[in-house]
Amino acid sequence: MDHRPETIDLLRNLCRRPGHDEVKAGFRQLLVGEFGATPDDIDFELQAPEVRGRIDALIGRTVFEAKRDLDKEWGDVERRMPDYLADRQRAEKQPFVGIASDGRKWVVFELADGKLVKVREWLLDPEKPAEFLSRLEGALALRSSLPPDALTVTWELGRESVAYHRAETRLRALWTKLKGDPAVILKRQLWADLLKLVYGRDADNDDLWVQHTFLVIVAKCIALAVMGLPEDDARRLLSGEAFVASGISGAVESDFFDWIVADEEGRELVRHIMAHVRRFRLAEVECDVLKILYESLIDRAERHGLGEYYTPDWLAAKIVRRSVDRPLEQRVLDPA
Repeated sequence: MDHRPETIDLLRNLCRRPGHDEVKAGFRQLLVGEFGATPDDIDFELQAPEVRGRIDALIGRTVFEAKRDLDKEWGDVERRMPDYLADRQRAEKQPFVGIASDGRKWVVFELADGKLVKVREWLLDPEKPAEFLSRLEGALALRSSLPPDALTVTWELGRESVAYHRAETRLRALWTKLKGDPAVILKRQLWADLLKLVYGRDADNDDLWVQHTFLVIVAKCIALAVMGLPEDDARRLLSGEAFVASGISGAVESDFFDWIVADEEGRELVRHIMAHVRRFRLAEVECDVLKILYESLIDRAERHGLGEYYTPDWLAAKIVRRSVDRPLEQRVLDPA
């Protein structure tokens, strides 16, 4: 994707850590120029009376703090950011995300049980603007319409995304809460037994259980969005009832991973993922979104340990071009 020359110049300037005011101004330019925000969407120097301070910038549910040198001013971030996030969450009754930056280093935070938690951290490379802007978009979640390309899918929903980090935290908490439920225990056991049957060894662990749960929820949300079904009931989505009611059978069915809807917090998480997935313009998809997501979520070493090796798209396409000359008439067997 080509980016405007002024955006490239801005990123190069930010990478030089130009100082507090210029970082704040640069953040505003990115919001307006790249993410479609209007000046009225952004509050600067917002007074937070209860914490005796001013928030550098507030956009949506994101608190932004600009610094001259983030490493040297890290202590100030650790002192102030928890109070700013708590102040906004008290006022709005919704969770907020914090971003601190000196232009070169960008760090995303959230509050968990009242404590500041670092969600993601990266360094700006001005020669890779698409990567930086996708990461920032994943933290801000401002755009209501997203392209379904590999980079955007990865940074919005993949393992390094803010969305996945927050979902993973909630899924682990839900598993801790529900793992004494006999029905939930049975679903986990059936999943583990099938994994062992497929891979020939015990592959059951909490990381894989959480990753598979998230992946399946996203896959079903994608199916819902592609079909344009106006469903918001987490149970009906994961069980497939929403699809059956629309005359679609056998495509989406109940499985191990609907354990999450046994609790209202789990149902709320599914609704949140539904809303996030619906932001993608899936009618325009030209790549295998689920393959991209799977390879992003499941660690490469874990996949190879399970015996999973994926043929690169370019190689698969080359083999097909040489082997299949009458696709409408031939049947093809892939023995792998």
